[in-house]
Amino acid sequence: MKQLLLIAPLALAACGQPEPIITLPPAELRSCIEMPAAPALPAKDGTEATQLVRDQMTLDFILGLRTAYADCAAKVAGLDAWVREVE
Repeated sequence: MKQLLLIAPLALAACGQPEPIITLPPAELRSCIEMPAAPALPAKDGTEATQLVRDQMTLDFILGLRTAYADCAAKVAGLDAWVREVE
């Protein structure tokens, strides 16, 4: 694809056509935040304190997943809007 982008202006210039303007999407829309790693939960030992720690770690992981999904979904929507504006 890069080769085509490099050759296209030369080919159009040879035909007397104006050089095309290549527009890239904004940098902030080209990457998403990373998905969180699964937590290393402590082993179950039957105590309430350990279960609370496990629950909190699981909740933090789930909220991290939702945040990563929302970030990517928003950026995909932003790219879609950008493409419609450029076209």
